[in-house]
Amino acid sequence: MQSVDRVTAVLMCFTDGEPELGVTDIAQRLELPKSAVHRLLEALTRSGMTAREHERGKYRLGPRATELSLAALGTVDVRSLALPVMEELRDTTGETVTLSFVIGNQRIYVAQVESRQDVRMTVEVGRRAPLYAGASGRAILMTFADAELDHYLSAVALTPLTDRTLHDRASLEEVLTADRLRGYTDSSGERDPYAAAVAAPIVGRSTRAFACFSVCGPRDRLDDAARDRCGPLAVAAANRLTELLRGS
Repeated sequence: MQSVDRVTAVLMCFTDGEPELGVTDIAQRLELPKSAVHRLLEALTRSGMTAREHERGKYRLGPRATELSLAALGTVDVRSLALPVMEELRDTTGETVTLSFVIGNQRIYVAQVESRQDVRMTVEVGRRAPLYAGASGRAILMTFADAELDHYLSAVALTPLTDRTLHDRASLEEVLTADRLRGYTDSSGERDPYAAAVAAPIVGRSTRAFACFSVCGPRDRLDDAARDRCGPLAVAAANRLTELLRGS
């Protein structure tokens, strides 16, 4: 088997049913020496195509693979698939719904469906924002593998945007742990002092989010109880778009 064929074969081992695999798993499947598989995985990890879960010693597809997957989805207009889902979520919650994509260590607003209420939140499509501040960014961070999250937190300064921004690593990691358990994130005044939001990750064909939905509104209206109600609705919408993308 040629080197390029081996690399392709290793990457094709990762599936929705088996998103994490060890060296032995892959070596047995491909009938290759474990030493050869280990070298391939190390090279793929250096390039970002795979990432290693240090606690379990297993590998998964990395951020570069996610970027390539998103590029492949260019044949499908993600926004056109997302808009009907966003409109339904807007109508159910009564608040503005946004769609953000991951761009490196940031996210970018790519679409919004505005609330019909007189007082509402709006965003600037095309505007970038950090991943650590606010619900949308954390919805993406919560899907990072341990090594990816460690790399991100080591590379990015957690600069406060308001007096409610989570700007120390321990607090952020604690919140992300809780977010993973319930499947969505929420924030109040963390990026915009007058806004609150809930957000859910969109994972496409990987386990790492390439995008997220958020439900956002004025902080006094989108209070704790409202966010508790809207969070599961955002998760359901994100899951629906994931199903549409996988079926495209």
